[in-house]
Amino acid sequence: MRDWGCFLSSSIWLEGGRFQNLDGLIIPPRGGLRRLLRWRLGPRAAPELEGGADIPAAPIPITADLHAPTPLEVTWVGHATTLIRAEGTRILTDPVFGDVGFGRVKRLAPPALSPAALPPLDAICLSHNHYDHCDLPSLRALRALHPAARIIAPEGLDGWLRARLGDPVEALPWWSSVQIGAVEVTATPAQHWSVRGPHDRCKSHWCGFLFAAPAGRIFFSGDTGFGPHFEAIAARGEVIDLAVMGIGAYAPRWFMRDQHMGPEEAVAACQILGASMLAMHYGAYQLSDEPLNEPPRLARRAAEALGVTLYTPPPGGAWRAGLSGEIRRGVEIDV
Repeated sequence: MRDWGCFLSSSIWLEGGRFQNLDGLIIPPRGGLRRLLRWRLGPRAAPELEGGADIPAAPIPITADLHAPTPLEVTWVGHATTLIRAEGTRILTDPVFGDVGFGRVKRLAPPALSPAALPPLDAICLSHNHYDHCDLPSLRALRALHPAARIIAPEGLDGWLRARLGDPVEALPWWSSVQIGAVEVTATPAQHWSVRGPHDRCKSHWCGFLFAAPAGRIFFSGDTGFGPHFEAIAARGEVIDLAVMGIGAYAPRWFMRDQHMGPEEAVAACQILGASMLAMHYGAYQLSDEPLNEPPRLARRAAEALGVTLYTPPPGGAWRAGLSGEIRRGVEIDV
């Protein structure tokens, strides 16, 4: 069933039937297939491992009661999946629990939580339609367990989701908001692209999210390159307590630069936002050429240089507002 024509034709972010980045940057650029083949079939640098094995980000057990109320807490489940809890409201981002892309990309480390172990969900927020962020088997499992949870997606993705998962599904254009219990959810710009099949490139949008709760604000980057959208978000003047930022899938830079930040860029983006940082999007899948254990090491080096407070716990680690940004569960990954 091809139903990508459901996107909002009146969107200000559409040009020529395709969604745009904030500055009009086209990803992938012309000759994208040639570039992909050059990367996949050309010579590739051997990974430089520091401290031994190229290890995945293995989770730690979660012993806290996830049903208990909390002012504001973010638990990294793994990859780009996080559980945000605030004043009894529970929101999950980009849920992925197994192999992705029809099993072609294997999960190397399990998530910290299974779908069945999650507390009741009020909403599921999807940043875009790529397989490692919008995984239908995971979404169907969650829909069966939490049929009333609202799925919040960027423009153009709502009809595709509704046809496969049923309602409630809602589309959020950039800078628009919806109230989920105690949390105001705002879609923010990202620098990325979308594709699900051979004919749907950029027919749906991509975004990050800002989660505003009474106890603080959480920014979730989704997939993004380093771009002018961070200045645009910062210019709105909202205090962001924690930015959950992707730091993986960045090598080789000539291929990945526009669509995925490297660890140093993610830290620089947090400096622009004036936020502490919780690292995500690494250690679960081998999506690019860097060693699995490299992203947190480079991020810590950059954070020290720029004076950014950085947390790199294993999956299962959590940040809680009101404890000076303390990681309440988990320890630093030993790399």
